[in-house]
Amino acid sequence: MDSFVMHKEKSMEIPTWLHRVLLDKKFRIIRHILFWIFIYADELLSLLGLTEPLGYPFYLEILDLLADMFMVYVNIYYLLPRFFLRGKVLLYLLLTILSVSAVILWNYWIWIGGALEGTGMLDADFYVYEEGEKIRLFTYWITNSWSNAGLVALAVAFKLFEESYLSSKKIRDLREDKLNAELAYLKTQVNPHFLFNTLNNMYVMSQKKSDALPETIMQLSELLRYQLYETEEDTVPMDKEVTYLRNYLELELLRRQHLKLDFDVSGDLRGKRIRPLILLPYIENAFKYSNSGTGSDRIEIKMNIDEEDNLTFSVMNTKGSLQRRDVGGIGMTNAKRRLELAYPDRHTLDIEEDEKRFWVRLRLALG
Repeated sequence: MDSFVMHKEKSMEIPTWLHRVLLDKKFRIIRHILFWIFIYADELLSLLGLTEPLGYPFYLEILDLLADMFMVYVNIYYLLPRFFLRGKVLLYLLLTILSVSAVILWNYWIWIGGALEGTGMLDADFYVYEEGEKIRLFTYWITNSWSNAGLVALAVAFKLFEESYLSSKKIRDLREDKLNAELAYLKTQVNPHFLFNTLNNMYVMSQKKSDALPETIMQLSELLRYQLYETEEDTVPMDKEVTYLRNYLELELLRRQHLKLDFDVSGDLRGKRIRPLILLPYIENAFKYSNSGTGSDRIEIKMNIDEEDNLTFSVMNTKGSLQRRDVGGIGMTNAKRRLELAYPDRHTLDIEEDEKRFWVRLRLALG
């Protein structure tokens, strides 16, 4: 058997606080404020006296800001969802060009066209371009269309990124809900399967009037308490799961006193967590199919947790008279499905057999 190596790849993730500021709805206003501070950084620095003065009243820049905000918000909150996201790309581009042109006309009227001429708000020299001539509208439109279009493109790009993230998050949440629902369903199937086997054992013991029956009932009570009250969370502490498995083995040994059992646990269990009851079906299967009635039955169970938080779990049982090709039935099928759902791309499961023995080797990453 080739040695098993579990690689844990940690992707480069955005820090949580930055992630929330960029995408959380609660920080939407802060995002918008930061966006406009970034766009008008030069004017803000000038107002704070950190760069050269503007040369005109700052409230005129407010008029420019309002025009840009109109252009951006009409696009991302009206044109984008109503036209672009519905596949009407050409109409969207046309309306975007019209909105950008409208803002350019507004700015030309304010800054170049003489709207404030004679009000004393601006010097007369401010309206001239070169050699005493005002900037022509077409020239002004060409000069500013690229910057305005770039502003809209930047806002749209961020909006599309936000929408893409929210959509993918919604899909992930739906998949996770479906995953959790299926895992919960499969876990409930473990309980009756185990209970059915144990009650059969107790029935046999009662027929034989075994003195071990009261202890068996107490063992079963402890096991059911764990299943009912300790496994509600997605994962449970590894040491509790091991204790549960030990109790299960003790319960089985009350019925199979001539069975040779080795149960070895190595590695540091502290702080490790695992999906509850995910190992039990393989042990159940070993007990179910190792009964030959000859006294030579043997089960070996080994668990090891390495320094990388990888669990190696193996079960070997000798074949009994009940051993057959469809080993495990629905219990094993559910166990494999739970592994696929709970540890996707984080586990390997190998099942082998020969004429006398049957092996299950499971390796998974706990972290």
